[in-house]
Amino acid sequence: MESRGTKEERDESRGDRPSVLILVTGTQRRGAEVVAENLAASLAQTGWRADVVALRDSGSIATIKATPLVDGSHKLNGLRPGVVRRLRKLIRTNSPDVVLAGGGATLKYSVAALLGFRRPPKLVYASIGEPRYWARSPSSRRLLSWLLSRTNHVSAVSHATARQLVDDFGVPEDKVSVVHPGIPESMIDHSPREPSERLRVLYLGSISPEKNPWAALDAVERCALPISLRFVGDGPSMAELARRSTGMDNVELVGAVADVKPHLAWAEALILTSVTEGLPGVILEAAAHGLPVVSYDVGGVREAVEDGITGFVVSHGDIQSVAERLDRLAGDPGLRRRMGAAGREKVLSEFGQAESVSRSRAVLASVVGR
Repeated sequence: MESRGTKEERDESRGDRPSVLILVTGTQRRGAEVVAENLAASLAQTGWRADVVALRDSGSIATIKATPLVDGSHKLNGLRPGVVRRLRKLIRTNSPDVVLAGGGATLKYSVAALLGFRRPPKLVYASIGEPRYWARSPSSRRLLSWLLSRTNHVSAVSHATARQLVDDFGVPEDKVSVVHPGIPESMIDHSPREPSERLRVLYLGSISPEKNPWAALDAVERCALPISLRFVGDGPSMAELARRSTGMDNVELVGAVADVKPHLAWAEALILTSVTEGLPGVILEAAAHGLPVVSYDVGGVREAVEDGITGFVVSHGDIQSVAERLDRLAGDPGLRRRMGAAGREKVLSEFGQAESVSRSRAVLASVVGR
């Protein structure tokens, strides 16, 4: 059995500051990883010791400040003993009060790494997606239910996610808190946009099956008015997207970038056609830049987008409706300005980073009893 030392020894080593180890899947700058980086920086300013650790190095040019446990050649499917051992050793060395597992594979690795500790740190799981989508088979649902039962608390990115955790996986309601993602003030942009001949539409995110970039491509093809579509991001489906978009002179594939702001400044609207989402941070980033959003109705999207006010929300899979909404935006610059301004105000009033960090800090503090 592994010991974390006496309380006095731990308090002396950290100056009695509360401490958290935030675990993410990789180092690539994606939704959960960006949230972790921002949270760690903000917690550090309020007296916490916060370390961000990634299960593996993603090998991307767009990275967050995180310590990877293994390089990108290691796979995370199943449960890799070497990754578990390294995580356990790091937890023993850092002796955090709480481990915050941020989505993806982090929950199973955290639970496995904490087995055998005589007095383990508390474990909080940040559920950033739709658990109902990711655990669809009976065996995966049973496994996720068991893993969730090993946590001390669960932070859900949206009310939709929280409802699934309670209804489908038996998590007690008093064990779940909703913590929406937050946008830093530095992301708020009031710069005016001059209308272009082609509506500039941005797809921002992973190029992967669950993000469904093909639907964005198909929607733009169906538009009656001229549209320019820019894909910013990388992922396992990049080669397939490049093949499908060959010959489309209005489509641009940028790949992963270290800074998304220039692309948000370029755009006049954001498109999101994911199969599943928790509450996508890209919607908030786009709104912060005054961009109307056209999105499928998945996960907690409606908690961030007011249909007809800050953008359009259409039924999942309804590509024709996406195209029609893009045409409305393309033909009405005034509508784009009104929706963009309303979206920016919604972010400022409901999705500020300070409020999000405050909620996260309150969850962590209550779990560790500080």
